[in-house]
Amino acid sequence: MKKMLKGESFLNRYRFTGTLKTLSPLHIGTGESSVEFYSADERKKILEKMEKIPEVSTIIKDFNKKPLIPGSSLRGVMRHWLLGILAGFGDQWAKNRNYEADTLTELSQEEQLAKVKGEFSWLELLFGTPFHEGKIEVWDAQCKTKSLSAPDSMLGWNPQSLTYIETSVAIDSATGTALDNLLYKTEIVPPGVEFEFNLVSQNLTDFEIGLILLALQGFNSSIYPIQIGARNGRGYGRMQFAPGPVYGLQAENLGAWVSSTVQGFGTNEATSNAGYFALPELNAESLHKLLKDAKATLLGKIGR
Repeated sequence: MKKMLKGESFLNRYRFTGTLKTLSPLHIGTGESSVEFYSADERKKILEKMEKIPEVSTIIKDFNKKPLIPGSSLRGVMRHWLLGILAGFGDQWAKNRNYEADTLTELSQEEQLAKVKGEFSWLELLFGTPFHEGKIEVWDAQCKTKSLSAPDSMLGWNPQSLTYIETSVAIDSATGTALDNLLYKTEIVPPGVEFEFNLVSQNLTDFEIGLILLALQGFNSSIYPIQIGARNGRGYGRMQFAPGPVYGLQAENLGAWVSSTVQGFGTNEATSNAGYFALPELNAESLHKLLKDAKATLLGKIGR
């Protein structure tokens, strides 16, 4: 199957949408902590029992102070999951390459691109390397849940940010026992919170579409699930993916799309949307064919 790069002659452009719902607690930290979660009275009571007020490790939020899953985090866990799955099929599928040690830096740009297309794995072509741009982007996933009822067991529940505070104790690695006066607190998103998912792409082959579908299904796997954020070993970061509409444009339809767009200038049919938002939604027949071809190509290369 011919390999293509994102910047080559236009073949297609897609936007895959859906919803990610937390199945277990989620913490994607900012790397910072705060004591602003406590009222003045709570701080006073805490200081009566402890030497200092425990800081709370905060999560990433958007401008509405709602939880946010960075697109870079989603893209990273999807790539890592696919690498774990595909590496067993051989280097042509996926390879964890040491790019700094590679002699690619000594080649011209044309020679680098030729080597990328000729030798790099499908996973590298799809997600990109230091030597070429990947074909997919994953946008930041904004919170769709407006409100959520919380049980009394959720300490520090904040109905605006949809988060609660979890308290843990630091463990002495030598004795395996709790250390005195060393509590740490973490801001957590509970199960049941939904996030909007968008993955956009350009110049995909049927096989690469199949890899994307495989990764999206990885969120729903009960055997080897994709997890995101911290504390994966404790079962945190489990998500459920529900697919939404797929928007797309193929090369054979490009002329008609340009024509209809130009005809819409100055009329009520004109739209302010641009880029990936201007892509038409695939109808049921087109979507069925897209998914059917992608699945058949992927399974064919696996040998099933």
